[in-house]
Amino acid sequence: MAGRINYAELGLQLVAEECRRSLFYFVRTFWDVIINEPPVFNWHIPYLCEELEVLGRSVKAREPKPYDLIINIPPGTTKSTIVTIMFPVWLWVIDPSIQIITNSYSNGLSIEHAIKSKDIINSDKFRMLFPDIYIRRDKSGKQHYANRQGGFRYATSTGATITGFHAHIIINDDPVNPKQAGSEQLRKSANEHIKTLSSRKVDKANTPVVTVMQRLHVDDVSGHQLKTKGETIRHICLPAEVTGNVKPEELRERYVDGLLDPVRLNRTVLAEAKVDLGSVQYAGQYEQSPVADGGNIVKEDWFRRISMSEFTAMRFREPMHFYLDTAYSKKKKNSDNDPSGILAACRIKNNIYLYDAQKVYKDMPDLLRFLPEYAAAHGYDDESILHIEPRANGESVVQMIEEYSTMNVKRTPSPTDEKAVRFKAVSPRIECGRVYIVEGGWNEEFLAEVCSFPNAPHDEYVDILGYAINDLMKDDDDIDWSDFSKSMFGL
Repeated sequence: MAGRINYAELGLQLVAEECRRSLFYFVRTFWDVIINEPPVFNWHIPYLCEELEVLGRSVKAREPKPYDLIINIPPGTTKSTIVTIMFPVWLWVIDPSIQIITNSYSNGLSIEHAIKSKDIINSDKFRMLFPDIYIRRDKSGKQHYANRQGGFRYATSTGATITGFHAHIIINDDPVNPKQAGSEQLRKSANEHIKTLSSRKVDKANTPVVTVMQRLHVDDVSGHQLKTKGETIRHICLPAEVTGNVKPEELRERYVDGLLDPVRLNRTVLAEAKVDLGSVQYAGQYEQSPVADGGNIVKEDWFRRISMSEFTAMRFREPMHFYLDTAYSKKKKNSDNDPSGILAACRIKNNIYLYDAQKVYKDMPDLLRFLPEYAAAHGYDDESILHIEPRANGESVVQMIEEYSTMNVKRTPSPTDEKAVRFKAVSPRIECGRVYIVEGGWNEEFLAEVCSFPNAPHDEYVDILGYAINDLMKDDDDIDWSDFSKSMFGL
């Protein structure tokens, strides 16, 4: 009958219009297309959807971007599903001519996100609601696909070359992973890649960049962008537990019992994460603070304290060993040159005791005279060893000591990993209470440097502490447990 209302068709039109109006409604509508688990829509999900809508409608209107957006949020909060999978498809729903570049730390992850977006577009539900939006057969790859209205999605990864593509919006999801963030070189590469992405814009004034990630380092992509472009960035920071890091500050009121998501990130889950990750990585990934309270890689209260009298009473015959980070210069302290650093330490049972540490600014002859004097004053005997890394002038010092003194000297193996990576590797020894500080006037300077690394102006103490821990604990895996069993149990 002419003029008859098709209620089924009207229903589809209403759902489609509501999807265009609300990204969160779109997310709820298409959740089951890509995720089998029932949704847990904590308050932060509609909030992030509303934030993304602002940028999406600005892109649709081809208006000057209001800002770039950085979202710092813990893992397990549906961030990639919302920002990198659902949001790009929704952009096509409101304007199928939008061109999108997405980026992640690995090519495989970036393509996986693009495929899930593609699964939504190819789903029966999407084809019923938006029949005019579909992927062209001649441009339907996993990494790059396009629709017939001029829009495309191109998925790339940190460090990859991007040529021939310019976007109306760029989405940067986890540009580095935790391991990469520990490498200065890879952090710099990720920060440089942002510049490359920023050059792939249809209109530099109109194209926003959305970065969503957990914090991994003070100079990760978020930290670098906030430091260099802070005034042009809207920063949303949602730690797992309410802290002073919450941004915007008014969002603190939405936390329930101090928790961002009391269902998926409850206190039991967070406690397990802290054990699995350690306090430093937990501070970055869950608290969105890559500098842990009380220290960076290590905290001051991780070191145990012991008085000189207690140490002297318990030491007995354990040999004192010495660890040297060499430099020599006639310039005075507080100059731009590095000093030489030396640490006296020994192992008693299963713990390490730091007896003394000093820094000196000395040229070669003075340094060679200083070393045996220092060693003799701090417990050197025939079983002691002076460890020196034979890099640069260190090799010269080793050769001179071998030729002109009777000290036991050993070349410390030259490291292959970056300093921060090496220090993180030994930090669990300190955190679990295996490293003692013998109380003395040297403590304050030593702890200030070690606990502020990697932000300290000098790092000699960091080097020699790492050498000492690795050397004094190196034989832990060589214990003859059969002898132990015989002595303890008569086996």
